[in-house]
Amino acid sequence: MKVIGLTGGTGSGKGVVSQCLNEAGAAVIDADLVAHEIIKKGKPAYNELVEYFGTNILQEDGEIFRRKLGEIVFREKGKLEFLNRCTHKYIAQEIARRIQEAKELGEAKCIIIDAPLLIEAGLEKICDAIWVVYAHEEVRTRRVMQRDGITYETAKARIGNQKSWAEYESYAQEVIDNSTTIDDVQAQVTSLLEKYTG
Repeated sequence: MKVIGLTGGTGSGKGVVSQCLNEAGAAVIDADLVAHEIIKKGKPAYNELVEYFGTNILQEDGEIFRRKLGEIVFREKGKLEFLNRCTHKYIAQEIARRIQEAKELGEAKCIIIDAPLLIEAGLEKICDAIWVVYAHEEVRTRRVMQRDGITYETAKARIGNQKSWAEYESYAQEVIDNSTTIDDVQAQVTSLLEKYTG
């Protein structure tokens, strides 16, 4: 059973592509959801983050306020680098566990690791191929503004903090263009699944 890394910049539409893949019979592991789980109170990453950023990143219930943490790290690259270093090892461990689980079940056509920071987390090492989701920068900016309820400038800053398209493309065995319609995306997904699992 092949393991495919799915990545792309914020607002590229990885979620839509993941949903199409899931509906087509792939087992999708969402690295963002894993990242949310590994920073919950009582988890090892939680303690490291609170020690570094302080208690001002906590909500009243003691959980990490992800939006506040996001605002801090997207303004300062050094803090973003610490967040990534801290969380990536725990994310990789949990994803490896879920891959093993999916392989043991043996029901999926393939396993998709949906990870915006696939390369940064070193997850490409466990993938048979990397598929990159592409969308024009203005499309991405509008999507991020709408999704996160943030300003144009903040959305552009988030996109600017990520790799360039040329960097993403250099890792890709396949590119999925998500600048157009859902029907077009579904057709691309179907074709790639046939190529990699057929």
